[in-house]
Amino acid sequence: MGTALLLPGIALLIKPPSTGLGKLADFGVLGLLACLLLAFIPQFYWPMAEWRLDAVEAFGIELPAVLSVQPWMSFEAWLMAMAGFAWLYAALQWPVNGSGRRWLFFGLSILIAVIAGIVVWGNLVGARYPGAEEATAFSFFPNRNQTANLLALGGVATFIYAMEGLRMRNVLPLVGVPATVLCLIGLVLGVSRAGVLLYFIGIGLWFICSLRAHSLPRFLKIGFPIVIVALSVVISSNERTVRRITSFVTSESQVGDEFRVKIYKDASEMVLDAPVSGFGLGNFSAVFPQYREASANYQGVVHPESDVFWLAAEGGIIALGFLTLFFLGYARLCRGLTEGSGGSYRVLALVAVLIFLVHCLVDVPGHRPGTVYFAILFAALALPSGERPVSVLPRVVWRFVGGVLIAFGLAWMTAGVFRLPWHSSVRIAQMQESIHSHVDVADYERAQSEIENGLALRPLDWRAYFQRAQFTLSGSGDRAEAAADFRRARFVEPILGVVSYNEGMVWLPYDASRAIAAWRATLFREMDDMDRHYGRMLMKVRKSPDKMERMARLSEIDAHYRTYFLKFIKGEDLMRELGLELAKDPGLSRFSREQRTDIVRNWVKRGDLDSAADFLTEHGESLENTWWLWSMFYKDKADFKQAVDAIRDNVKVPKIPEVKIDEAVLTRLLREYAVAPKDIIKGTALLSIYVQEEAYEKALPILDRLLESHKPPLYLYYWRAECLYRVEEYIESWYTFETYLEKLWEE
Repeated sequence: MGTALLLPGIALLIKPPSTGLGKLADFGVLGLLACLLLAFIPQFYWPMAEWRLDAVEAFGIELPAVLSVQPWMSFEAWLMAMAGFAWLYAALQWPVNGSGRRWLFFGLSILIAVIAGIVVWGNLVGARYPGAEEATAFSFFPNRNQTANLLALGGVATFIYAMEGLRMRNVLPLVGVPATVLCLIGLVLGVSRAGVLLYFIGIGLWFICSLRAHSLPRFLKIGFPIVIVALSVVISSNERTVRRITSFVTSESQVGDEFRVKIYKDASEMVLDAPVSGFGLGNFSAVFPQYREASANYQGVVHPESDVFWLAAEGGIIALGFLTLFFLGYARLCRGLTEGSGGSYRVLALVAVLIFLVHCLVDVPGHRPGTVYFAILFAALALPSGERPVSVLPRVVWRFVGGVLIAFGLAWMTAGVFRLPWHSSVRIAQMQESIHSHVDVADYERAQSEIENGLALRPLDWRAYFQRAQFTLSGSGDRAEAAADFRRARFVEPILGVVSYNEGMVWLPYDASRAIAAWRATLFREMDDMDRHYGRMLMKVRKSPDKMERMARLSEIDAHYRTYFLKFIKGEDLMRELGLELAKDPGLSRFSREQRTDIVRNWVKRGDLDSAADFLTEHGESLENTWWLWSMFYKDKADFKQAVDAIRDNVKVPKIPEVKIDEAVLTRLLREYAVAPKDIIKGTALLSIYVQEEAYEKALPILDRLLESHKPPLYLYYWRAECLYRVEEYIESWYTFETYLEKLWEE
């Protein structure tokens, strides 16, 4: 982050801009930056959102007096926005002629080739870049999409540069060929569908622009479409290739398209709640949970998956309007970019800018400094090199801006190197480390003090309230104060079930009623694999009759959780709860057929058998696979023969391929099988013969050996159970049938 301020700051000091983008674009930039400063105006000048009123009055959350709930982080984000525009105006001052553009793109192609080559190597060997170990593919940044954006832009630029070399019959630009190929391979290996799509969109845009400018030679006008059609035919005619491409295109992305649309819907509600001012830069992830409805699920949302929605939510619609003015002013200066020397290179740069802007509609490359600065460089190179409008700001203002950027850039870089609290990211990390160190020595008072400092920086951080409540219970034991903080945590994050689930875990040793109440709230929130977490709740309290009684009443809120609970308990507890259910509904009709079957299965397995038999007799038609439940009943009654008969009478017999061979062939088959006793083909042939001859005792050793092979066929389990039944080994036969049915029902 410090470098992102330092570079434009130095550029402004060395050569303050004397030219700009015209009054329209300059007015757009100044208006945008001014709108983003509205976040620092006192809140009482603006209509207060309902959630903010509740936070202050109902939950006692201390929010800043200004519009932004995180003013320091808003200021840091504003500096980054100013630095981005400063970088653009500084780049506009660089005199680059036609020859300079060629050498610039030559150097850029080499740089892109090196970067893409490292990405390809990293993905092939499974390496991870230091500081980006958590990325799902090799990336120079924690978010792999930032590397994908860089490769997409670089891949398009180097492709067009290489095509220019072919058009001009110049060997030097052909360095773009390996560069663009490496970029595409890097995007595919990184499973970046958006990156690959942007790559081909960029190439398509270049082709259309070149056709309009009549700058393509005839062999490319004719050859380019022919190559595309031929490639499509080759791909579509190869079934294996089609499967691979389909697998890549349908591969799971970090955010599904349907979920993305739901985020847009909720983000629109957030925008409409503060259309003029927005909620301040850097506040989206803190405020958005209050507006999540359509996109509610167990995943946290850091940004709205669109730079447009992000700016509208944090800066307001007016800020979006000023940005539009800036783009209109920039577009006016692009007129005539194909004329004169270097026109093709300006088209190259403009295409790179266009695909960056298209990507901003459905993702957030505009909030990634590395990608933004790369795109800004292309934006400067895309403008014709003729006379430009004079800058509306005097040089002294530009130098002052440069000095400010350098000062903060050096401060942020120093903070990162020496771990000084001069940037929010370093400050937050230090506070977390300090909190953990105090907790390790049971110094909860100082840990709470650090949390207070964190809440001053981020007052809508649910984890801070959660930690403070946890330390309050461990330290002073003030349950009322802890409960208030837990309520704040749940208010700040109203969607994620992990908040109330962990709250229940914390309360459990102190107050069972509050623990169960927190878990009750969890069941109405969003959580990944809720059944697994509900099972953990039951496991935590299973040894406490009082807590289990509370969980029994909690389970009654929903047939699904009631079924889970009735499957979990056994013995007297099971029969007591079943008695309550049967007293209300003797047929358990409020449960689905599948749920009812699961309950009765546990009833037969771990409850009273006689009452289970009565229910089976009266309501067996409302259950699935009643014969299997009867088989379990007979098995628990130790009548294994009748238990197996219930299975044999209802399970379809899998066929074994019939084999008709003479005595000589049988003898050879026996010798070959003795050499390879796990050979499925030869073993099945022998099994078929022995079953036809009813030589079940001879078949059993073969079945035992075949079942030791990797993923044996399912019919082997059935025939082992059948052979055991035929030799009157009913107990082992039943358990083998049980294994067979489990595997059969899994398919």
